[in-house]
Amino acid sequence: MKRLQTRTPSKFSPNLRRGFFIALAIVLSLTAPLYSASSNLNRSSLIQGLTLDIDGAIVPYVSIIFKDSETFILSDENGHFSFFPPIQGENSVLIQRIGYQRKMLGTDDLIRLPEINLVPLTLPMQAVEVHAEPSSNQARTTLSQYTKTSGSGTQNHSKILSHIPGIHIKSYGGPAGISTLSLDGGPSSHTRVLVNGIDITSAQNGETDISQLPLPFIESMQYIPYDITSSGNGGIDGTIKLESGDQLNHVNLSAGSFGHSAVDVYLKQLVAGFWTSLQFGQRSEAGNYPVTWEGEKTLRRNNGFDQDFGALTLRKLIRPDLYWLFSTMTSRQSRGVSGLLWSNDTISHRSDRLQLTGSALGWIHKNGSTHFKLSIRNSSDNYINPYFRIDSDHDLKSYNLYLNDERSLMPWLDLISDVSYHFDEISSSEVGQHTRSSVSLAITPIFQLPMGLKIIPSFKHHTSPELYNKSLRGVQIQIPLDIGPLAHLAASQGEIFRYPSFNDLYWIPGGNPQLQAEETDVTTYQAGFDLGFMGDVQLQTQKKKSTNLIQWMPVLSYWHPVNVQSATRESTKLIWQLTNQDKQFSVFAHTSWINTRDHMINQVLRYSPTRTSAMGITWAPDVYEFNVQYDYVSDRISMYGYPEHTILEATELWSMSFARFWQTTYGNLTMVLAGENLGNISYETIKGYPEPGRSFRFTLNYAR
Repeated sequence: MKRLQTRTPSKFSPNLRRGFFIALAIVLSLTAPLYSASSNLNRSSLIQGLTLDIDGAIVPYVSIIFKDSETFILSDENGHFSFFPPIQGENSVLIQRIGYQRKMLGTDDLIRLPEINLVPLTLPMQAVEVHAEPSSNQARTTLSQYTKTSGSGTQNHSKILSHIPGIHIKSYGGPAGISTLSLDGGPSSHTRVLVNGIDITSAQNGETDISQLPLPFIESMQYIPYDITSSGNGGIDGTIKLESGDQLNHVNLSAGSFGHSAVDVYLKQLVAGFWTSLQFGQRSEAGNYPVTWEGEKTLRRNNGFDQDFGALTLRKLIRPDLYWLFSTMTSRQSRGVSGLLWSNDTISHRSDRLQLTGSALGWIHKNGSTHFKLSIRNSSDNYINPYFRIDSDHDLKSYNLYLNDERSLMPWLDLISDVSYHFDEISSSEVGQHTRSSVSLAITPIFQLPMGLKIIPSFKHHTSPELYNKSLRGVQIQIPLDIGPLAHLAASQGEIFRYPSFNDLYWIPGGNPQLQAEETDVTTYQAGFDLGFMGDVQLQTQKKKSTNLIQWMPVLSYWHPVNVQSATRESTKLIWQLTNQDKQFSVFAHTSWINTRDHMINQVLRYSPTRTSAMGITWAPDVYEFNVQYDYVSDRISMYGYPEHTILEATELWSMSFARFWQTTYGNLTMVLAGENLGNISYETIKGYPEPGRSFRFTLNYAR
C-alpha cells in the first residue's frame, strides 16, 4: 500500500515567486517590441465589437445584417457581437435597432472599426458613428471574457477557462476523468455554467462536468462574478457563459500525445429562409500515460476516452423587431475509470450522454426587449465496476421556461422583470425516482441618476414545494468616473441560495434528507482603471458569508453530507488586459488572493487554494500566431488530518502554441502545433488522480 503525502500547508508558496516573475518577464519582453512591429489584419481572425449609444452605454440586441447574403448577427445582452471575415461577395452592412436610427456601413469599416455607436431616433444627428477607441463602459458585471483565436487549434477547455481569475479546475486524472470547476475556493456546485444560455448544472450532484462538452463546440467564455439581475438558485460564486459562437465552414483534424485524435466538420448555409449551422465530430484518446509518484514510475491505464457529438443551430430574423433562435447539441462519451493511483482499476467503465436543447423568441421594441426561452437538459450515465459488482444507471431531465422583459419606463428609470419555472426529474439505481419544481420571480429597477450614476436594487422570490420559500434582496451601485486612470467604481450586495442536489438528499448510503438549502450573502467592490495604451486593469474584492454550506465528510465507511453552520470566503482579484488590434496582439494577466474559513472546525475549506494566477500573450504577425501561457495554483488541503493534513502541492504549468496560415482562392488553411505542461510537472487536482505530463497536439484546419 502506498503512503499518502501529508504535511502542514505552507503559508507562502516559493514556486509562485519564481514562476510568476519568470512569466511576467517573458510577457513584458515579448510585448515591448510589438509596438514597433508591423502586421496586416489577419482576415481569418474572429472580429469582435460592441454596440453602444452615443454616450457609450450598452445597446443590446442590435441587428447587423449583411445585405447581399441576408446573413445577420445579433449583439447579445451586453452589446457584444462577433463574426468571421471575409463575408464573400459582401460590400454593405445594415445596422438597425428599434428606437435608433439605422445606417449602412461598408464591410471593411465594420471589420476595421468594430465599435458601433447608435443614435436615438429623436436626435437630429448622424445615425451611426464608428470609433476605433476601446470603450470603458463595459457591463460592470462582466469581469473576464475570452474568445478563441484562429490559431488556437484543438485545445482543452481549461485554456479558455484559465482566463477567469480565481478559478480551479478539478479532474479525476487524464482525458477520461470527470472535470469540474470551482471559484474562490468554493465547491464546484457553487459555479453556474451556461452553454448558449442553457444551464448545464446537474441537479443530481449540483456540478458541471465540462468533459462532456466537445472541444471544438465552445468558442468563447464570459465570467460574471455576481449578476444582480438573475442571481438566485445556484451561482453563488458567479456565472460562466460559454458560447458556440459563429464559425467558418471548416474541416478540422488533430492528433497528439497519449493517442489523441479528433475530427470535426462545421457547415453553415441559408436553408428555406433559416440560417442553419451544423457541426459534428469525433474525439478519441488512448489516455494511458506515465506518472511518477513518491519516486516510483508507473503507467496510468484504463483511461481511454471516446466522444461523438452533433450540434444544430437555426436562426431567423422574422422582422426587424422579431427574431427566433434554436440550438441543440448531443454528446456521447465512453470512458475508462482508472481509479485511485494506489488502487488501480483496469476494467471499470463509464458511458454517459448529454443533450442540450434551447429555443428563444425575442421581440425588440422601442422601449426595450422581451424574450421567451425554453431550455431542456437531458443526461444519462451508466457506471460498471466489476470489482465491487456495481452497475449503476442515472437518468436526469431538467426543463426551464423563462420570460424576461427589459424596458425603459422613464428617462431615469429602466425595469427588468423575470419569471421562470424549473422542473427536475431523476431516475437512478442509487438515488431512486424523485421530482422537484420551482418558480422564481424577480424585479430589478435601474435608476439612471445624473453624471451616469446607476442604482440597481433587485427583489426576487423563489419557491419550491417542501424545499424552499424565501425572498431575496440585492443592490448594486455603478459610478462612472474620469479621475486620471480611474474609470469606474461599482459595489453590490445580495443574497443567493442553492438547493441540495438529489445526491445530497437521497444517495444510498449517506444521503441526508434533512439538509437545508445553502444561503450566502455576497458583497462585492470593483474598480476599473483605463491605462490607455497600457490596457485596462480591474480590481475586485469580494466577501461571501454562508450558512448551511453543504460539505461531504467521511463517516465510518462512507461519505455523508452535512450543513456547515458558518463559513466565510474572501477574495481579492487583480486583472490586466491589453489588446492592440493594429499590431495584432493581446496580453492578459490576473492573480487572486483567497482566504476561506470553516468556522465550525476553524480550518481552511478543503480544496481551497490561497492563490491562483495566470498570464499569457497572443501575437499574430501577418500569417503567424504565437501563444504563450502560464498558470499557477497554490497548495490545497485535500483531507483534514491529525497532526498533519493531506496536501495537494502547488502547481505551475506552461503551455505554448504556434500557428501558420495560408490563404488561397479555394479557402484558408491553418496549421497549429501546441504543447501543454511543457515543464513535464507531476501534479494532481484531486488526491490520487495524477494528471498527464508533457504533451503535444497538431491541428490542421481547412475553412472557407
